[in-house]
Amino acid sequence: MQPSTAPLVTAASQPLARLVRDLCAVGDLRRHASRVGALIQRVTLRIEPLLPALAFRRDGYARTRVWRDDGFELLLLTWAAGAAAPVHDHDGQDCWFVPLTGAFDLDDYALLDDEPAVATQAGRARLTFLRSRRHGPGDVDRRDAYDSVHAVRAATPQAISLHVYARPIERCRVFDLERGSWQRRRIRCDAEALFIAGG
Repeated sequence: MQPSTAPLVTAASQPLARLVRDLCAVGDLRRHASRVGALIQRVTLRIEPLLPALAFRRDGYARTRVWRDDGFELLLLTWAAGAAAPVHDHDGQDCWFVPLTGAFDLDDYALLDDEPAVATQAGRARLTFLRSRRHGPGDVDRRDAYDSVHAVRAATPQAISLHVYARPIERCRVFDLERGSWQRRRIRCDAEALFIAGG
């Protein structure tokens, strides 16, 4: 993980610092999902001044951690053209996702049957496709324990998204639809930029 050497709080990052303060005031985000969604949907950022603090990859996507405590974490993800996150869950955590720039195609799935995931690194699962949706800036997508599986693709040449996980997420299951199987993957951030939110 690359530590950032940028100044602590910039004018461009103040909306994120305010969002973190507002989310901390909510308490257990999972109990107040609609309030969290409304807070996230209202975030407007000037992206350009934040770009030097964000991790990028030529192919794929990169995660930059902006905030983390025991209750939640906030990430900014940068997506290259055609980048895609495979079909995955969120390890029982709630997740809010909102595009800040660009657009994303989301494919939602339902688990039909599933081997217990306790203390295993792989298993069998059968999923069914539910729907595809396109999300642009301000469109909030929420995942919870009952509606947790999706795939995400950048639909524009470059895109940036904001993600809030309650509680912080350290691993997820990635599904292979053809084989009817899953493998557990550890989630790592490519950079930390805690200064963006005043951390």
